[in-house]
Amino acid sequence: MVDIRKFTNELDQLDKALAAAKRILITAPGAADGDSIGSQLALRRMLLAKLPKLEVRILNDEPLPERYLFLPDVEHVDTPETYANKKLDSKFDVAFIVDGGIDRAGRVREIFEKSGTTVFIDHHAVSCDFAYGIRFVEPIASSTTELMYHLSQTALFKTPVDRDFSQQIYLGLIFDTGFFRHSNTTPEVMELAAKLLRTGFDFTRVGERGMLERTFASLRLLSDTLSRADRRADGKIIFSTLSQANLNTFGATDDDREGIIDHLFLTHGITVALLFFELPAGRTKVSFRSQGDVDVAKFARSLTERGGGHQKAAGANLGMTLEAAVPFVLEKLETLLAQKVPYARSV
Repeated sequence: MVDIRKFTNELDQLDKALAAAKRILITAPGAADGDSIGSQLALRRMLLAKLPKLEVRILNDEPLPERYLFLPDVEHVDTPETYANKKLDSKFDVAFIVDGGIDRAGRVREIFEKSGTTVFIDHHAVSCDFAYGIRFVEPIASSTTELMYHLSQTALFKTPVDRDFSQQIYLGLIFDTGFFRHSNTTPEVMELAAKLLRTGFDFTRVGERGMLERTFASLRLLSDTLSRADRRADGKIIFSTLSQANLNTFGATDDDREGIIDHLFLTHGITVALLFFELPAGRTKVSFRSQGDVDVAKFARSLTERGGGHQKAAGANLGMTLEAAVPFVLEKLETLLAQKVPYARSV
């Protein structure tokens, strides 16, 4: 259960920082997912509920995937390009980064680091080290939006829980719990979801648009990627690869690969599923899912400082080509699985 009282000192610090602030930045790592964008939009509402005259800007390195453009307030999300076109000041009194560390914020990192007070809000147990001014980190939370909801109901924010705010929080809940299927689904998560649903927002639309709807190109990409899946370690490891050439073949975008790892993960008999995705400039992203005792967040972190996530769902950004990354990661994972108790999950 999330106990927000543990953050009493941090809330006091934030209260003082906001009292002296005029301009606020909100950002998140890389391409936003459901928990990331839900958290950013919810935080914007929280800040304006407290201080309506604040200038609050959401600025991300990459544009929002189309699937999230139905959400309330998305018109307030900028990239460095669209923000530059508005000819606005790039100096902020307080800067928030949510749902991941500043190491993956791309071009926004420089703006973030120059801000007066930096604030980190996250639920990942494994993330990058950075000297944030204020930290709100709660690994017990199912999602960053769950933590954000609890922060929103403190004396500092007192945010009204209306339909728009509820669907922003709800999207993060269903995204990080996999529609309440994953082990991070607690009774408290279900109770919070019920509370949000009572506001009357269209939860079916949020679930279908934000989680299930796909382009035709993504269906073809899914079929192709699954057809190339292979297994290692006596069937305990399943993996596939996705290159830029594969994307181009089907006219697909980066967002069209969303969900492919889950199809690999739900294969009978596997312990760990991996999807290797080729990035520009000779880099590779690896997504991990675990069904056993392998803590893939710790494993991802052991590969690179740009790795981390959850015990059963994590990722790593490797500075090597796809061709080099596949044998490098698989060899280390096979060695790990050969151990009697590989990265046993903490309770």
